[in-house]
Amino acid sequence: MVIEQCSCGAQLLPELHFCVGCGARRAPTTAPSWPAPGYPPPATPRTPTRSSTPARSSTPWIVASASIVVVAVLAAVAVLTLRPALVMGTSVTRPIAAAAPTPVAPSPIAPLTPAPATFTPAPVTTSATDLLAEQVDRDRATVESITGQWVPQLSSKRPGTVANGITYDADTILSHYQGLAAAYPGAALLWSGDWPVFDHGDYWVVIVAQPFSTAAQANAWCDTQGFAADDCLAKKLTHTGGPQGTTVPRT
Repeated sequence: MVIEQCSCGAQLLPELHFCVGCGARRAPTTAPSWPAPGYPPPATPRTPTRSSTPARSSTPWIVASASIVVVAVLAAVAVLTLRPALVMGTSVTRPIAAAAPTPVAPSPIAPLTPAPATFTPAPVTTSATDLLAEQVDRDRATVESITGQWVPQLSSKRPGTVANGITYDADTILSHYQGLAAAYPGAALLWSGDWPVFDHGDYWVVIVAQPFSTAAQANAWCDTQGFAADDCLAKKLTHTGGPQGTTVPRT
């Protein structure tokens, strides 16, 4: 078998119609000049319709064109991914990832504290002595308003005083004052230690705040009220002097 060669030097196989090296179509061949046994008669040679110049294959250009198209598509996809674009007249904005929530530490649970036991304080009891002192403070302004004049004195007692069969203490002195104040609205209480006109400074003294210019007038008021001689007498209140001349008993 005779193997021909292409113009590029590659072998031309009888069963192929183009060169495997450069892709050019195979040129028509002529039968050998010497007869061979069983060789078919030579066919009439056809006039070639194309130029005898071997044509180059278009396969490399097709591959290159396809590669360019792929690169262009990938570039367009990258541009659309990296920044907003207008697709079909609609603005496409890259979504913003939501910020992850900040973890919040749980508040510590305070231990339960047992409620304290309810404590009811005992009521405060005011002593009779305190009540007597408070009354003196309330009546102080009234007593001061009659300073230098004579007034009826209805009682003068301290704890331990015995009168009319009664031994007085703070409670009975307070009760005695309250009874006199209810019967005589002008009654007022004073502490003898605040006035130098008394012989002793620890007596609770009850007077009637009705001033008189003389001792006789004050004693006359005692007479009209029906007091016994030892239960009512005339007393002059002053911050000067002493007991002498400031007390006039009834006879």
